[in-house]
Amino acid sequence: MIQDTRRQPRPLWLYVTVLLVCFVIIWRGGDAFKNQQIDELRLNTQEQMAQLGNVIESAISKYQHMPTLLASNDRVRKALLDELPADIRQLNRELEQINRITEASDSYIIDRNGLTIAASNYRLDTSFVGKNFAFRPYFQEALGGQPGRYYALGTTSNLRGYYFSYPVYHGASVIGVAVVKVDLKQFEQRFNNQGYEFLMLDPDGVVFSSSKSEWLYKVMGELSHEEQTRIAESQRYFDKTIETMPIVSRQRFSDDATVIELLENVEATGIQQEHIERLSFLNMSQPIRLLDFQLALLVPLKTIEEQIALWRAIFAGGVTITVLAFGLARLRRRMLQERSDAIELARHNQAYIREVIQNTQAGLVTLDANYRIESYNPAVEHLVGESLIDIIGQPLQQVFTVAPGHGDRWHAALSDLSPAQPRVVTVEGELRAGNRQAVPVEVTLCEMQLPNRRSHLVTFHDMTERKRYEQDITEARLALEQRVRERTSDLENANQRLTKEIEEHKGTQQELIQTAKLAVLGQLSAGLNHELNQPLTAIRAFAENGIKFLQRERYDKVGENLEQIARLGHHMGDIIARFKVFARKGNVTPSPIDVGNAISGAVRIMEPRFKATNIRIQLPDTTGCQVLGDMVFLEQVLVNLLANAADAILEHKGERKEVSVELEEQPEQVCIKVLDTGTGLSEEALARLFEPFYTSKSSGVGLGLGLSISQRIVEAMGGRLSAQNHPGGGAEFCVTLKPYRREQLVEEI
Repeated sequence: MIQDTRRQPRPLWLYVTVLLVCFVIIWRGGDAFKNQQIDELRLNTQEQMAQLGNVIESAISKYQHMPTLLASNDRVRKALLDELPADIRQLNRELEQINRITEASDSYIIDRNGLTIAASNYRLDTSFVGKNFAFRPYFQEALGGQPGRYYALGTTSNLRGYYFSYPVYHGASVIGVAVVKVDLKQFEQRFNNQGYEFLMLDPDGVVFSSSKSEWLYKVMGELSHEEQTRIAESQRYFDKTIETMPIVSRQRFSDDATVIELLENVEATGIQQEHIERLSFLNMSQPIRLLDFQLALLVPLKTIEEQIALWRAIFAGGVTITVLAFGLARLRRRMLQERSDAIELARHNQAYIREVIQNTQAGLVTLDANYRIESYNPAVEHLVGESLIDIIGQPLQQVFTVAPGHGDRWHAALSDLSPAQPRVVTVEGELRAGNRQAVPVEVTLCEMQLPNRRSHLVTFHDMTERKRYEQDITEARLALEQRVRERTSDLENANQRLTKEIEEHKGTQQELIQTAKLAVLGQLSAGLNHELNQPLTAIRAFAENGIKFLQRERYDKVGENLEQIARLGHHMGDIIARFKVFARKGNVTPSPIDVGNAISGAVRIMEPRFKATNIRIQLPDTTGCQVLGDMVFLEQVLVNLLANAADAILEHKGERKEVSVELEEQPEQVCIKVLDTGTGLSEEALARLFEPFYTSKSSGVGLGLGLSISQRIVEAMGGRLSAQNHPGGGAEFCVTLKPYRREQLVEEI
């Protein structure tokens, strides 16, 4: 009997216990190092918090005396007593200037009824002028003769601020209240990205100011129902809901500091997706006595935690490496034992492999070094359908014929007798035995490196089904190619027809633009007749007078009359030239053009109609303004807009007949605005204004193509045409084009 002389292994629990003790020591040491780092951070944060509190108190203290100075201003008293509009306008401007100098948020004056009569933000839509703040405590305190202060979310501006107020006296009577509002956002912006998060908490513990906007109007503790009701009734935070910050744990670190953990949405790196992360902060606070607020700093502990994690990982890695080295030594000893077991197992595997070969579905044949058949498995006989006992010792070509196209590779593999490199070659052919039908097969010839001799393994795979599938696929591919050729021919014909239609469309569009020009010229023909008739009458008069002066030999008078005739002729030629240029056909070719010349040309064309209808026109200063566009087409657009403005004014039949052209220059665009004093545009007109054949004019007036064509012209010049109702009444059309700068031309060259 063979005895087992191997040493019994030590119990596993002993190694696990030692490993656990090591990890416990590493973990406890990390906690001690973490507390030391947090204590150093606490000392630094204490100094930063003291400095931050001093900065906030000194910054806000400069505003607390501003209401006193405003209340002592004689203009403030006069505006409250007399309530004259001129005094109030002047007071608004002074408050705006004072606000700009002191960088306060808002300054305003309230009468005894709580109504704001003047404010620094009188120009804004959110102006306090006309608003009643009698419900605010700072107003009630100042009305009682005491300086007031208050903090709240503005009901009008929806901005947070701290309010200082002071009564305005006339004699011994309080006639109003002066108020200054300080915007706390300046401190949030100043102390943002400082390595810590700061919060200012009101006496109720509500976050009134913070470097993180998502913490606003939240509490770090819990509010009772009575406290929540009192805050809501005071309207201090208007319609904001007071919520609790997602603090999941609090741990007291020292007398003046705690460590808190809260949940926060963090954006994942590399993907646009947020996830909730649990973050740790060192929380310290101190009072701001001037505001009766509590200043709190939350310093992230993520860096310290990462350092501790790195420290633990290093030591744990060392322990792990030691354990792995010890394990490798044990593994080597085990491998030596397993090698002897493997030799025994190999003998059993050989018998198993033989069984697998005999029962596999693929045909297997072994060849000797001369490619003669040594053995085969039953699957080969199953492929050919009869016994192959007689082929032992015969060449492989006795049962296998290589397919055309594969012969070169097959014969090259059989002729290469060099044993230096094992070869694997795959070909197709037919397997045949006796008079049986040949079976299409795929053959793989693989050289086997045996210790004492050279042999080959041949694998046969039946390809009957695959050949049938290949035939079906070939027929389907040919049919598909035929359909593709037919479809390609149809697409080429359709493309040719589409190209022809596009060319016809371009020609039609040019004709529509020219038709719109001629339609405008037709509308202006009466005014043109009037403009030319007056100079012609004057020319006749000067000519007749010149004949009489010539008969009297008063040649100086004759010369003066001829000069007048020449000037009138030049004037008539200029009028006719503008209409000839306007009527000219052409394509849109963007180039630098002077906006002033385009506006002047359009106005000269429309001037006769404006004079005939007593419409006054106001023009802007266009000195040096150039855009990228086409002079003729820009004039056409402006003439169309001026003509529409005149039609709108005449349909309105109001007393004020005026068309204004305004120019608004910006770095990236130039806007030419045409405004009228008509009735404006309806909602339907605004929605369908640029649709072809749509018109908002009276029945029978216009074809509805002018604005549609004008929009296409402006877009062809790289701009846009828009319309809206002017706040002061009437319609406003804006032609927006790209400004021309000389450096653009240099870049293009």
